[in-house]
Amino acid sequence: MTVKKFITNPSAISLMPFMLFFLVTLTGCSPHPGAGNWKAEGSNPLNVSRINIIYEGTADFYVDGKEDAIRRCFWSAVAENTMQLQCVYADDTDKKVSYQFIVTEKGHADLLLDDKVIGRFLAQAPEPAPEKKK
Repeated sequence: MTVKKFITNPSAISLMPFMLFFLVTLTGCSPHPGAGNWKAEGSNPLNVSRINIIYEGTADFYVDGKEDAIRRCFWSAVAENTMQLQCVYADDTDKKVSYQFIVTEKGHADLLLDDKVIGRFLAQAPEPAPEKKK
């Protein structure tokens, strides 16, 4: 059967919505395993206590005792378990730095600078949404 015959065939036309739905759901994406909230395991040269990596492509680095982020980043997936983080210093946005964040095993990840591990992190359970006031 040619494409023209298939497209004009009434039974094929009735299958079109199903086929379109199937193709759309087939191309859906799942979150990167690095997306989420991460807590430092031990000390690191940046004194970063936690990293929040948002599914939409941003990340923030935090230190204890400070409410504001010290680094603001955009990330992209470079492999199934690896993210490239392009960051700026929060207090001087002209200063830029690139990190890699590699999920090494379920719930654990390494932060790298110039191919050297500078921190290890542990995934945190998502915080529950605040209750709506009535």
